[in-house]
Amino acid sequence: MKRALLDAVVLVACVVALVAGLLRPLRRLLGAGQRFSLWAGTPILNMATNARAERLLGCRTKSLVYETYYITSAFDIDLSRWCRNSVGRWLVSLAAFVWACFRADRLHFYCDRGLLPSRGRFTFDKRELVVYRLLGIPVFLWTYGADIRSRRACQSMGEPNCCTGCDAPGRYCICDDDVAARNQVVLARWSTARFAGIGDMFPYTPGSIDDVYFWPVDLDADGGRRYQPQYPAAGGERLRIVHAANHRKFKGTDHLVKAVEQLKAEGLPIELVLVERMSNEKALEIYRSADLIFDQCLMGNHGYFALEAMALGKPVMCFIRHPDRYLLAPEACPIINTHVATLVDDLRRVFQHRERLPEIGRRGRDYIEQYFSMRAFADRLSRAYLSLGVAL
Repeated sequence: MKRALLDAVVLVACVVALVAGLLRPLRRLLGAGQRFSLWAGTPILNMATNARAERLLGCRTKSLVYETYYITSAFDIDLSRWCRNSVGRWLVSLAAFVWACFRADRLHFYCDRGLLPSRGRFTFDKRELVVYRLLGIPVFLWTYGADIRSRRACQSMGEPNCCTGCDAPGRYCICDDDVAARNQVVLARWSTARFAGIGDMFPYTPGSIDDVYFWPVDLDADGGRRYQPQYPAAGGERLRIVHAANHRKFKGTDHLVKAVEQLKAEGLPIELVLVERMSNEKALEIYRSADLIFDQCLMGNHGYFALEAMALGKPVMCFIRHPDRYLLAPEACPIINTHVATLVDDLRRVFQHRERLPEIGRRGRDYIEQYFSMRAFADRLSRAYLSLGVAL
C-alpha cells in the first residue's frame, strides 16, 4: 500500500513538472536570458567545482544536494536541513524536481540518482528521465566510481583491482553485473550523454564520452591560497608520506602500512601519516606537509586526491594500470607508478633519490595548470557540448 501511494504521488509530481516545464518559454520572456545549468545528486567533492567551471562558458550554474558528507558542504544549494527524515526528503525532492523542470536548461547528475527518490540502489526513477526527455531538457550523466562499478567487470581488469580487498561485496558499489548493465542501458536511452571520468571507469559505461576528464582543480580558490604550491625539500632526514585512507580496502592502505613498517625496520627514517574522516580543508593542511603523496596501489588509476596533491606541488605515487590509455596527456603526467608487488622497492627508490622530488612536484603543478584547471575542463566541456549539438 505504501509503495502504491508513493508511486501515485510521484506520478502527480510528474504531471505537475510537465506543466511547469511547458511554462519555461514564459520564464525566458521575463528576462532569464542566461542558460541555467543544474548539477545535482550525490555530494561528490568536485561536483561544485564542475559547476563553477561551467560558468566560464557564460551560463548560470548551481550545484544542489540533499545531504553532505564530512568532506565538504560547499554546494550552492544545500537542502540537507529539510531532509533529515523520510517525509521531509520526499517533499523536498518533489519540489526540487518540479522547480528544475521549470528552471533548468540542462541537468547534470551522477549515474546513481536524480532529483526524485530512487526506486532501487544506484539507479534513477525512470519516470524522471522520461519527463526531462518530453520537456527537451538535456541530461548529462557523470560517474564517480561506486555508481557504475560491478564486480565481474572489475575483476576482469586483472589483479589487483577494487574488489581485491573488498570485505563486503554489494555494500559499497553497484556490484551486480546484470543490474549494472541494465542500468547503463536505461541511462544511455534516456540521457543526452554519459561521461566516464578516468580510465578505470571506461569499461563500465559502453558508449560514453571518455575524453572530458571532469575533475578540475580550482587553482584560484581563496585567492590562489588554497592550492598554493609547497614543493618538498630536496633533502632532509625523514621522508614524510601522506595517504588519504578514506577507503582503506580499495586503496591498499594495509599494503602501504606494511611496506612502510618493513622499510622502517631496515632503518629508513620514513613517516606515514594517514588522513581519515576529516574535512577537505583540514586534509589539505596535512597534504601541504608531505614529501610524497601516496594515492593507491589497487584501483588502477589516480583519484581526485592525486590531482589536489599535484596542484600543491607534491610528488604522487599511484598504481596506474594502463598509463597510455587511462591518463590525460600521459607523456606530461609525472605520477610515480607503483604496484602492490613492487611497493617496498618503489618506496625505497624514492627515498634513495629524494633529491628528484622537488622537480617531480613542479612538473605535477604544471600538469594541473595545463590539463586540470577550471579553464581546461571548461574548454573540454564546451567541445563536448558542440559535438552533441547542445547550445552554449
